[in-house]
Amino acid sequence: MKLRSDPFQIFRHSKTPAGLYARKKWLKKRYHSSYKNDFEETVRFLLSGQSTDGSWETSFMKTIKRLFGLHLTVRDENEPVRKGLDWLADKTSNFFKRKRIRLAEKIRENDLTGLPFTKGSSVLLITGATLFLSSVFGRKDDPGILKIYDWFQAEGSRGSGRWCGWSSYNNILRAFIVHPHYSTSGAVALAVNNLRRVQKNSGKWPGAVPFYQTVNALAHLDSAEGDAQLELAFKYLYETQRRDGTWSRSQPEWNSFLIIHALKNKGEM
Repeated sequence: MKLRSDPFQIFRHSKTPAGLYARKKWLKKRYHSSYKNDFEETVRFLLSGQSTDGSWETSFMKTIKRLFGLHLTVRDENEPVRKGLDWLADKTSNFFKRKRIRLAEKIRENDLTGLPFTKGSSVLLITGATLFLSSVFGRKDDPGILKIYDWFQAEGSRGSGRWCGWSSYNNILRAFIVHPHYSTSGAVALAVNNLRRVQKNSGKWPGAVPFYQTVNALAHLDSAEGDAQLELAFKYLYETQRRDGTWSRSQPEWNSFLIIHALKNKGEM
């Protein structure tokens, strides 16, 4: 099946981290002066305002957002990234030393704009993001990170592939799919089976399951069960692409980024 419209239109002049990724990887503009200037401007912003402790304003979400932006742009760990990851890892490890956790920071929907994470349990969101960022920045073998992965793997297996509600489920699954060992774990297989049980014939899942994040997550896996779900989801996406090439009225650039990334991962583009 073919897409109805050019899906890259929205990225051509974008300065967001996702837009810059698209311009470099998909539109092949990395050597164009306009891309270089926009890249440098965005990276300067992402690096600006970092505190001496490694965080951005001692905020979990601001730190996660800056680090994710650097993942899409700079890609490799540098000194600011190292300090930011150290701060996040230290704070996250403290979650597992206390029986009751109260966060002073309130996480709102607009804090998640341009992120693959979704609103649910704040602790699971922050933990999932920390695991994800640690893995994509080359810390997949860090003992502290592995300890947390092991804990979630055991919880996922005991819970038949469930980690709290669907939104929190997405945040932990997102962390698992980027780790070379845990992406093939039994907990992930159970999680994918759970998604199969609730997927509709239309290709969509119930409203509590974040559609665009789920499609993107499944497309990272080498899973026959996941691919069967993607076949239905892709059919729905081909039928619902908007005239301007995007998907969704909410966050059209970001949600389109997630879908194009998934289509490319599965050789559909």
